[in-house]
Amino acid sequence: MSKRRSTEQKRCSHCRIHQTLCFCEFMIPIKSENRLSIIMHHREEFLTSNTATLAQKILSNSKLFRRGLQDSPFNFSQLDYNPEELTLYLYPHDDALELNNQNFSFDKKKVHLIVPDGSWTQARKVYRREKGLENIQCVKLPEGLPGEYQLRKTHIEAGFSTYEAIARAYGIIENKDIENKMMEIFRIMVARVLKSRTTFDNGII
Repeated sequence: MSKRRSTEQKRCSHCRIHQTLCFCEFMIPIKSENRLSIIMHHREEFLTSNTATLAQKILSNSKLFRRGLQDSPFNFSQLDYNPEELTLYLYPHDDALELNNQNFSFDKKKVHLIVPDGSWTQARKVYRREKGLENIQCVKLPEGLPGEYQLRKTHIEAGFSTYEAIARAYGIIENKDIENKMMEIFRIMVARVLKSRTTFDNGII
């Protein structure tokens, strides 16, 4: 049996980390009044540095949709678009509005936040290729928010992971308590993954 396969068998099936570093006890679901849809390329699903799956497991009223599958291509209709909701796409397009209480009245409508998982280049491709998204208002996070992601290198200053971006967005859309709870779990996850990389076979966890 290869070292990689042996290590794979020792992972927790839920948090996807080595069983000795499992953090499932901290993955307490957080109730949300708003709806979250994450569009993720299927190749990202089982990467330990991927954070979109963690966000989907933590936030209630959230779904994860896979794209890039030949036998089951993603379709906009899967998102169950509802005109009664304030539907927003988290991507810094040229016409994106800053996500804040001045631009949007979050107390008047429930929000449906659509988030592409991946780099901004990948997010741009999703926005351009998936029919239906071009009519959704793009939003961006306020400048100056600190990024704490350490699991992947980025050329963007204070670059966010998908999970962080969602947490920061929910701090604006809903309340700071949700953001703080999400970030507590995030910090535990990052610390455990970093520890695993120095403990188990050069990053294979």
